[in-house]
This record gives sequence, C-alpha cells and structure tokens, in this order.
Amino acid sequence: MRVHLPLVSLVTVSAVGAALLTGCAGEPEITPPKTNVSFKPAPTFTAPTPSATGPVNPGPGVIQWYGTGGETLLHELIFAARSVRSQHDAGKIIIDLGPLSARLEEARGYTVAYIPEQKTQDTWTKARERLASGMATVLNASGLGTSPADQEKAAEAAAIGWEKIGEGIQGLRETDDQLRALGCMPTKDPWK
Repeated sequence: MRVHLPLVSLVTVSAVGAALLTGCAGEPEITPPKTNVSFKPAPTFTAPTPSATGPVNPGPGVIQWYGTGGETLLHELIFAARSVRSQHDAGKIIIDLGPLSARLEEARGYTVAYIPEQKTQDTWTKARERLASGMATVLNASGLGTSPADQEKAAEAAAIGWEKIGEGIQGLRETDDQLRALGCMPTKDPWK
C-alpha cells in the first residue's frame, strides 16, 4: 500500500529524523509528531456457516436484497409462474404468458439483482433461466403457423417447455427456502 504524503510532511519527518540523529547524549529523546493518519485493515466479510441450532445471520447484503424489493420480486415471479402453470395443468387452450414475461424482465433489470450468498444466487439465477427458457420453448411451439404434419413435434416441444417452467418453479421454491434458512422471513407465504 502506498501512502502519498505532501512535501511539507516529508520535510517535517526529515527534520525530526535529523534532530534525532544529532541529539546530545543524556538529553531526552524527541518523539516523532503525532499524525491523524491511521492504518486500519479493511474489514473482511466471511460467509455465514449453516448452524444446526437455527437460521444463520444472512449478512447485511442478503437482508438488503430481500428488504429493498427482492422479496416482492421473488413473490411476484412465483405467483406469475404458478399461475401460468396451473392454467396449463387445467387444460386451458389460451394462456397469457405476458405477466410471467414481465416479471422475468423485472428480475433481469432489478438494480440489486445479485444476492450476496452464492448458493442462493445460483439457485435464483438458474430458476429464472429455466422459466425464461421454458416460456420461450412454449411460445415457439405454440402451433401458430404450424403445419398439421408438424403438430406432433410442436406438442412435444411444448411439453418440454412446460417441464422447464416446472423446474423453474421448483428453483424458485428452493430460492425461497434458502432465503428463509438465512433468516429472511416473508411477510406473506407465496406458496399458499
């Protein structure tokens, strides 16, 4: 670490050093001048370790992510994904994927997008990727403009897309569970 001192400080330090070298025997030593510069090591962050006795301290970054919109973002994405999936499971022919697309776009553009706990961040990212991939696959296989000969391939592709959406929902559940284990308790349970 380099410290740049102004020229006046260097002259003062040099003068004090010279006075110390030329001092007479028996006289009290001259102490160097006190400065207001202190060198403290930068604080380091260590990731919390899981505890069998209860939730670990999530650290200020996780709490910040959750409290400044992360909870709302996660819950709205859970609601949108579960809504489209339940419509598909109910056999609806026309399913509006717009709300899911909008929630995914919000998650992508969220300014505090990174959860500072790696395992949870990885789960959150993978869940969003699976949802986006599944939605794209379902849209591409929607059958609009598909010839009757390709209907079976389109149905297979759609099934793969819905499977990916299901995996994305499971990833959102894992993300929610991990955040709860870190002490981030939801104001309302998004799974009910």
